[in-house]
Amino acid sequence: MNRKRIALLHVLGWSLLIVGSICRSYFSNRFLDQSFPHFLIIELCYYLVSGICFYLSYFLVAPYLIVKRKYTPAFLLTLFTFIAVVSTRYALEFWFFKPVLHFDNYKGGVPDLSYYLSNIFYFYFPSYFVYGLMYFFAQRWYDNQQRQQELLKERLHAELTFLRAQVNPHFLFNTINDIYSLSYQKSPLAPEALLKLSVILRYMLREGNEDLMPLNREVEYLENVIALQRIASKGAACITFEQEGYIGDQPIASLLFIAFVENAFKHGVVEDPNAPVEIYLKADNSSLKLLVKNKKSHGLEDDTAGIGLKNVRRRLELIYPNRHVLEVNDNKESFMVELSIELVA
Repeated sequence: MNRKRIALLHVLGWSLLIVGSICRSYFSNRFLDQSFPHFLIIELCYYLVSGICFYLSYFLVAPYLIVKRKYTPAFLLTLFTFIAVVSTRYALEFWFFKPVLHFDNYKGGVPDLSYYLSNIFYFYFPSYFVYGLMYFFAQRWYDNQQRQQELLKERLHAELTFLRAQVNPHFLFNTINDIYSLSYQKSPLAPEALLKLSVILRYMLREGNEDLMPLNREVEYLENVIALQRIASKGAACITFEQEGYIGDQPIASLLFIAFVENAFKHGVVEDPNAPVEIYLKADNSSLKLLVKNKKSHGLEDDTAGIGLKNVRRRLELIYPNRHVLEVNDNKESFMVELSIELVA
């Protein structure tokens, strides 16, 4: 909490306390013989003593008692606070109230010293002195919580950036292999594939570095990836991409779907018309469902298999905690991923 906000909170708190006290005290027997201006000055002066007790407790005693845990200095500073409170109140009551405002809090009597000291102690120390300690403790706890939240945000941001960076090279490596194959075969599709790749890279390097992106931009990115896969397979790729519901500007974690789709292309059978790669997306303003299904390839397993899925699992845990369900159905013949996300917390 910044200093201006803290100062405003203090001013507001004391103002409410003083106004409440004025409303309660003005018509009591103590102040019937005082004009309202005199009464107001007296109330403010007594609250000045309360403020001295509170802030000396907060600024002097609390750091030694709560943070440093040095009890001897804390005791000495408590004693100093008591002396300051007694001295200030005595000066106000006997050097200002009586001679200037003609207000005698003790009705003409002279209070016994022990009574005077004990009265001041029991009025201020179980309340304002303790309030100062409590406020210091509460503010320290709040500041620690804020600091931990900031550290957590920084750590999560760094981790998400790292995980997102792992997605890009993995996909890029696979795509370059496909384009290299087209170029080696002198396919006329190679230039178009390079153009699609440049569009995809532009998204990954510019927009994809944002934490959240509109859903329709992510879908457009997937469509370009699918188009590039079809080019790489010379049109033999059997892929269906069905969309249902509202595909608009709902914010979604950037580059979230590519791991599922790229995994289907890399480790599944893409060119079987009887078992096409199925991609289904359904969304509205508050939720999203993605299904990716592919027939499994029984060729040699890639050492990098599963890297993308592990990364996206971690990203989901960080970005959508308790707001997503990820189900993976891995059997002998097929692999299916089903993801549901609550977009609105």
